[in-house]
Amino acid sequence: MSSLNAAAGAIASESRRRVVEHLADGPATVSALAEVLGMSVPGTMRHVDRLAEAGIVRRTKAGRVVTVELVPGSLDPLATWALQHRLFWGNHLDRLAGHLTGPTDRSEP
Repeated sequence: MSSLNAAAGAIASESRRRVVEHLADGPATVSALAEVLGMSVPGTMRHVDRLAEAGIVRRTKAGRVVTVELVPGSLDPLATWALQHRLFWGNHLDRLAGHLTGPTDRSEP
């Protein structure tokens, strides 16, 4: 699976997007993430596992404590794809708007 597809699939879940948003501030334990999400530690761990499989986060374990952090640059392929499509559609929609509004200096018949 491409890194773009893996990243897109992994962040398709609102809960996983919230994990990514929380980790943007720095590493966090799975317990802290579970509290933020309002879900159980095992449920949170399933979301963390999916993000780790996609290469978006990495986990480290010290005893019974699992700490999660974002992998720098892991969302770059997704951001690049989104920007390319935003620019493409922005240009096309601007041209469509210009075509629909037409020239504004029409003479009366």
